[in-house]
Amino acid sequence: MKILTIVGSLRPDSTTGLALGVASRAAEAVGAEVRTIELCTLNLPFCDGRSDEMSYDGDVVGFIEAVREADGLLIGSPNYHGSLSGVLKNALDLLGPEAVRDKLVGVVATARGDAGAMNTLNHLRHICRWMNGWVIPAEVSIPRAQESFDADGNVVADGLEAQLVLLGEELVRYAKLMGSQR
Repeated sequence: MKILTIVGSLRPDSTTGLALGVASRAAEAVGAEVRTIELCTLNLPFCDGRSDEMSYDGDVVGFIEAVREADGLLIGSPNYHGSLSGVLKNALDLLGPEAVRDKLVGVVATARGDAGAMNTLNHLRHICRWMNGWVIPAEVSIPRAQESFDADGNVVADGLEAQLVLLGEELVRYAKLMGSQR
């Protein structure tokens, strides 16, 4: 079972990355092999809509291959103006029409404010479904994300760690169920 975690933030110390780290470790604990890609480390050009996505320069081909090889995806984004980050949207746009097909997807979104990031989660679910992925029911919106982790990156918000652990575990559980049907 291979899970690819995609951190959709350009900040290397992002709360999105911290949250996805908790979910990723939970997925590993129930038997998944997890690889994490932080988009801040990749050279991804802007998507121009070309028909052959493998013809892009930079790290696009490696990114596409990592997504294709995964059985499931954990995707996270900070909330920017009520939606996902531009770098994550661009990365998803660079994927071909078959890269996410029939993959299980778990989503996380972080926000600075009290309202959380439900719109970001809605947009992520919509995009992943449009790409023929299966978004699992468990999802995590983190309000006041900057207060949810301590200086060492540990979860300090009540109940948040349990939500993130459940997300990682559920992604693996559903992916195993889907895999048995293939």
